[in-house]
Amino acid sequence: MVIAAAVVAPAIHALARELGRHSLSVEVATADILREPPAAATYLFTFDAAIGTALAPRIVAWADASSPRPGLIGVVDDGGGAEREALLAAGFDDVVAGPVSAREISARVRAVHRRVHWTIATGGRLRYGAFTLDLDTHALWVDDAAIVLTSAELAVVRELIKARGKPLSRTQLLDAAWGDAELEVSERAVDNVILRLRRKLPRPDLVETVRSVGFRLAPES
Repeated sequence: MVIAAAVVAPAIHALARELGRHSLSVEVATADILREPPAAATYLFTFDAAIGTALAPRIVAWADASSPRPGLIGVVDDGGGAEREALLAAGFDDVVAGPVSAREISARVRAVHRRVHWTIATGGRLRYGAFTLDLDTHALWVDDAAIVLTSAELAVVRELIKARGKPLSRTQLLDAAWGDAELEVSERAVDNVILRLRRKLPRPDLVETVRSVGFRLAPES
């Protein structure tokens, strides 16, 4: 993974060393990495709240242009819930705000990596309605259009396709997308994922809201 920061302070190198003790291979870089295509599987961006919310769209667009798309984790040193929600809504896979331990970051990196590189023994494809998800390449096709997804979006779509039109609750989708009891992620994060999905789909109504239950894919015609 790569830790990127606008200014690489000694604390960044100290964090990299700590993460290395948790068996992670870590490099440190400046925000100049956005000038080149992604080369790592996961990127952790550290910044203050104002810079983070301003740079988030550019970072997400940079990641979305790559195939496979790398995982994105944000660490906002002076942020809170509002900044976390803003970065998740922009397309980050995970965000933590305030002081955070290397142990927690390590757990979050591994959780994102599992979602990006999940393994399914049977391979092949999942299909339902207008959706086709290739389990080998993680490519999603909707109405013959290829859709680039974050790891959380990919995990949510996978569960919705497997449900075959049955509604899934926010809790079920939260477990599918984040699935780590050590991580504090609110159900609001699921709403952000669904919102981003609808913006990317050629037909937003393909993901339906089931009142008082959760979400489902539109029934097959």
